[in-house]
Amino acid sequence: MNKSANKLVVEGLYLQYGDNPILKGVSLTLNPGEVVALLGASGSGKTTLLRAVAGLEQPNEGRIAIGATVLYDGAAKVELPVEKRNLGLVFQSYALWPHRTVFENVAYGLRLRSKDAGDVERRVHEALTNLGLSALSQRLPHQLSGGQQQRVAIARALVYNPPVVLMDEPLSNLDAKLREEARAWLAMAMSDRILLLNYGRIEQQGTPEEMYDRPQTQFSAEFMGSNNQLPGKVAQVVDGRAMLEGDGWRLWGTARGNLKTGDVATGVIRLERTRIANGEGDNRVRTELITDMFLGDRRENLFQLGALRLRCYGKTTNGTTCWLELPQEHLWIFARPQELRSDHV
Repeated sequence: MNKSANKLVVEGLYLQYGDNPILKGVSLTLNPGEVVALLGASGSGKTTLLRAVAGLEQPNEGRIAIGATVLYDGAAKVELPVEKRNLGLVFQSYALWPHRTVFENVAYGLRLRSKDAGDVERRVHEALTNLGLSALSQRLPHQLSGGQQQRVAIARALVYNPPVVLMDEPLSNLDAKLREEARAWLAMAMSDRILLLNYGRIEQQGTPEEMYDRPQTQFSAEFMGSNNQLPGKVAQVVDGRAMLEGDGWRLWGTARGNLKTGDVATGVIRLERTRIANGEGDNRVRTELITDMFLGDRRENLFQLGALRLRCYGKTTNGTTCWLELPQEHLWIFARPQELRSDHV
C-alpha cells in the first residue's frame, strides 16, 4: 500500500476577504492515520483553513492535494468542487437536516455514493454505536441535546471512511465525561500533532509534548499552558542562558531566540513548575502571599512580587512571606516582539 496515497498537502495557501488577509502562506502536511489538532485564538484562520481545504472557500493562491489528486492549484487554475473532494467535514453549527432522523442524517453521504442498503445499515449502526447514539437513531435533530447533535455530525463525517476528516470545534458541546470518551475513540490523546495558527500563519507545530515542553515563541508558550509571566530586561546572556532582571529580582532562564544584553524580554514558566521553597537560594524570589484557594486535590496560591502577581500550587508553611523557586531550565526568556515595542516603553 502506498502510504502517501492519502497524504494531505497544503502549500503556500493565501486567502483574503477584500483587503483583509486571513491566511498568509500556510503550508502543512498531514500523514495517513494522523490526528492533527489545529489550534489558535479566535480569528487566527482555523475555520477558514478547514473550509478552504473542503472547497467552501476559494483561496487566492497556493496548492491543496490529497495524494495524487489536486483539489486546488491557484497557478494551474484547478479547483475541484466540494462534492468531488470526498472529505468528511463536521461543521461548528452541525448543519443537520432538520426533517431527517438521526439515522437518515448519518446515512445521507452513503446513499449519495450509491451504497447498497445492507452496507448503509451496517455502517450507520456501527458509527452510531461508537458514539453512543444507537438508541436515538429515529429521533429528529430538534429532539436532541446540543452534544447529541454534535455527535450525529461527527458520525455523519466518519461513516463513509473519507481519506481526510475535517472537524471544526467537534467536541465543544460534549459534557466532560463524554468528551474524554470521544477523545479516546477518535485518537486516544486526541492528536498526534498540533498546528498552532497565529493570525493566518503557522506559529509552531509538533507533538503535544514538544509544543508544551519546548515552545519556540512566547505566543506558543502562553497558548499551550497556564503560566507565570515576568516582564523585565536582559542583564546577561551566557551559553544559551539569560539573566532577566526586574524590580528587586534577578533570575536565570533558558534563552529563546536571539537575545542580547539590554533587550526588553519576558520570562515564562508553567504554573506547575513554579515551586514553593523553604528559604533563600538559587533562582528564588521572596514574595508575599495574597490569597490561596482550595481546589480539591491541591491549593493554588497567589503571591505578590513588587508589581507582579505569581501563582503557584502547593502548601505554604511560613506565614505570608514565601520564597518561590523558578528553575532556570523551566523559565523561558523570550525577547519582546518588535511589534509590541515603542519609544515610550
